[in-house]
Amino acid sequence: MEFPLTARILRNTPEVAHEVIDDPQALIEDVRLSRQPVELGKRYLLLTKQKGSFVKPCPCTPHYLGCNYFIINLETNCPLDCSYCILQDYLTNPLLTVHVNLEDLWRELDAFISKRDRAFRIGTGELGDSLALDHITENSADLISYFRGKNSAIFELKTKTVNIDNVLNQQPAPNIIISWSLNTRKLAQDQEVGAPAVEERILAAKKVTLKGFRVGFHFDPLIRYPGWEADYEDVVDLLLESVNSEQIAWISLGSLRFPPDFVSIINRRFPASKIFHDEFVRGLDGKYRYFKSLRVELYHKMVDYIRDRAGADVPLYFCMESRDVWWEVLKKMPRNKEEIERSLTYPAADLKE
Repeated sequence: MEFPLTARILRNTPEVAHEVIDDPQALIEDVRLSRQPVELGKRYLLLTKQKGSFVKPCPCTPHYLGCNYFIINLETNCPLDCSYCILQDYLTNPLLTVHVNLEDLWRELDAFISKRDRAFRIGTGELGDSLALDHITENSADLISYFRGKNSAIFELKTKTVNIDNVLNQQPAPNIIISWSLNTRKLAQDQEVGAPAVEERILAAKKVTLKGFRVGFHFDPLIRYPGWEADYEDVVDLLLESVNSEQIAWISLGSLRFPPDFVSIINRRFPASKIFHDEFVRGLDGKYRYFKSLRVELYHKMVDYIRDRAGADVPLYFCMESRDVWWEVLKKMPRNKEEIERSLTYPAADLKE
């Protein structure tokens, strides 16, 4: 109770019962051993201290190119329930969790930034949605305030929601990026349970650009199904008709990929889903992916849709892809993750308020 963030969350949820527990691990184990751990875990909000490091490198898959991204583990898990979400398999703690010791986070970030000798990207949306709980945590306001002016850090809030009220109450800064995960309207409706419609997300993105923020978009995972070509073209059309491409910091593309045991989870939780009914091959990292030719086709279509409407100025990159796919689609082959990082960041001197 002694943490200001705890008090804030309790103040914003007066109708929700709460209990102080000595050992959260006992609750975590009870939920993990239940018949429906993912579903049950989303009904609890655990407020606890981060006992390890807040800031970690993004857990990129081995043997494929990463982008040298860093993640802030402030919140983990997500109240949304997307069928393809790897958190169903990845997280050992199934509870919605907020780490409330913010002062430790600020100290760790101060030390981390002081040791960096070049611009870098960092964000909160890897192990949970950055804004899904923002109406009760108000963490976006604290994070934006902290990173404003720290121009060597390109900070990203990544979401599938339209929970942007607190963001809109903040002053924008050129090193603050508000990003959305997007997919086709059909996939959003069928596979992204609890998430707003694609049109609503794009409208939210438009609102934050009108406020002055730059935005990013993540088409990940790209998923094949009958009619995917026209459906993805439709979303790109809507996006680039709504959002000024000059305010887009980046667009990432990644194809559906998953560990071997993930299919059994999906078959149990989403028996009607057919997204795994396709041609996959086990990659060098042990995960299954579409055959290379199918991935290249997906990426070629998406790159063409984006370039035809926005030109060549919007930075594009692939998430966890091979060098030869980079070359086949974009005709460039980054040597390493640092090279990709440089293409997506800006020298501090170039970032003006």
